Amino acid sequence: MKKGLDVEQVMEEVNRAVAAPETLLADLWKEERPQAPNLAFLYPPHSKSLRVNLDLVSRNWEVDPEFELGSSRKITGSAAVAFKGFERKMLRWYINPIVHQVRKFNMLVTRTLHDIGNNLESLEDRVKRLEETQRDSDKEGGG
Repeated sequence: MKKGLDVEQVMEEVNRAVAAPETLLADLWKEERPQAPNLAFLYPPHSKSLRVNLDLVSRNWEVDPEFELGSSRKITGSAAVAFKGFERKMLRWYINPIVHQVRKFNMLVTRTLHDIGNNLESLEDRVKRLEETQRDSDKEGGG
C-alpha cells in the first residue's frame, strides 16, 4: 500500500541531516542567487555613512497615500484605474488615519535618528579634544 514514499529512506535522510546540522540548509542555499552589490565605496568611515543614511531617511520618511494609479492591462486598463480611483475614494476615511500614524512615526524616528547623529558627533569631538589634551600633557610631562 506504499505510494512511492519509502519511510525508511526518509528517516535515514532525517538522521543524516540531524547528525550533520551544517547540511540542513545546504540544499536550500544551493540555488544560485545574484550577490548583493558591494556598496562600500558609498560608505566611508561610519560618521560619513551615518550622514548618508540620515539623508536617505530624511528624504523618504513621508508616506504618500495618493500615489499615481496605473495598470499594465491594455484593454481593461482604464477601467481598472477608474475602479482603483473609486475604491481609493471610498476607503480614504479608513486609510488616511493609518497613513497619518505611519507618517507621524516615521517623522519621530527620523528626528530621533538625527538627534542621535548629532549627539554622536558632539561625543566624537569631545573625545578628540580629550585625546589631544592627553597627548599634549604627555609631551609636556615626558619632555
